[in-house]
Amino acid sequence: MASRGLREVPEAGEALKLARRLARWGDERDWRGTDPYEGLSASRRAVAPLKRTALGRRLLIQAVKRSPLDLRPALGISPKPDSASVAWAVSALARNGFLEPDEADGMLSSALDLLDGLRSPGYDEPCWGYHFDFQSRVFFYRRGEPNTIATAFAGHALLDAYESTSDPRLLEDACGAGRFFRRFVPLTHTDDGAYFGYLRDDRSPIHNSNLLVASLLARLVSCGRDDADFASAAEAAVRYTTARQRPDGSWPYGERRNLAWVDNFHTGYVLDALRICADAGIGGPEAEAAWSSGLAYYRRELFMADGTPKYYPNKIFPIDAQSVAQGIQTLAIAARHDESCVHAARAVFGYALRGMLADDGLPIFQRRRLWTNRAPHVRWVVAPMLLAITHLLALGQAPARRAQGAERVAV
Repeated sequence: MASRGLREVPEAGEALKLARRLARWGDERDWRGTDPYEGLSASRRAVAPLKRTALGRRLLIQAVKRSPLDLRPALGISPKPDSASVAWAVSALARNGFLEPDEADGMLSSALDLLDGLRSPGYDEPCWGYHFDFQSRVFFYRRGEPNTIATAFAGHALLDAYESTSDPRLLEDACGAGRFFRRFVPLTHTDDGAYFGYLRDDRSPIHNSNLLVASLLARLVSCGRDDADFASAAEAAVRYTTARQRPDGSWPYGERRNLAWVDNFHTGYVLDALRICADAGIGGPEAEAAWSSGLAYYRRELFMADGTPKYYPNKIFPIDAQSVAQGIQTLAIAARHDESCVHAARAVFGYALRGMLADDGLPIFQRRRLWTNRAPHVRWVVAPMLLAITHLLALGQAPARRAQGAERVAV
């Protein structure tokens, strides 16, 4: 267990100031803002032909994401709240540690109402999607269509809020998200474990989405709920991903030829989710060993010595806000089990202060080799950084809110 908290080092004041700034900025806007992947929300007729093919859709998304100029006003893309952003805000506000309780309580209540309003329509079980259509290398899905990433983050947020407030309705909604996974997202069985897909009826073998589902089910089991064989499903999902860890400790994004890359923030997602499962007793010694090996790889191959995150093991640029925030969070979570990660988490936060803040004090999206994209995207920049700082502030400290003696653990 880490013995030295962040408040004992000079960065503590900067962390508190940045967390307050991010929380108030998001709350004032009802967590509405831009997103790097919302290109298909363009409403201008000129781009309609691009939306007719998978290649055209991917080109439009990448043009909006990568442009040094903000194309959104010209394309008719307006700011929207996103369920993942709001979920991360809920998780951060439930932990708090940076606002007075009354202010945090008010923000938390508003964010929970907003999260509930963003549920995907047409389902009895709570589930969530993104606020934009999206085309990936694997599939296309519509705005609001539930996916495992958004739903898992929302489920974890509900559990964080439940552990803070003891409101049983929040636990019940989180259980409903677990039941959604068991009812609608296939658990594809293999010779060594099974995996959850990314979307309803989808069977894409993607490790971070598989383990995010498992981690939510594991937390529900720890809360005394095993409504639809949550424990056995989580065990199977953990076995699948641990069995496919590479000898160097890494995981590919997914188990298809076109999904074989390794990157920074998806590795962080896998490690956080695996840590939750191991802490809940899901996966046995194999889960613990896989986490330790994966953490060693993450620290060795995906960060520079000064805390700068690399995008890929063999490529630094673009230096991405999601990699920065996820690095802070994953290393802070790991510090509960490996004290050396305290320094590593602080080093990544130190890089964030040096290299990822705009003149207005908000974090920026990406630093590329020749130019910088300073957009403070809500889902990709503001909300994940806020949650990361709450994990950092919690190092070596008792929970700052009314935790009722419960340890808070979430992605």
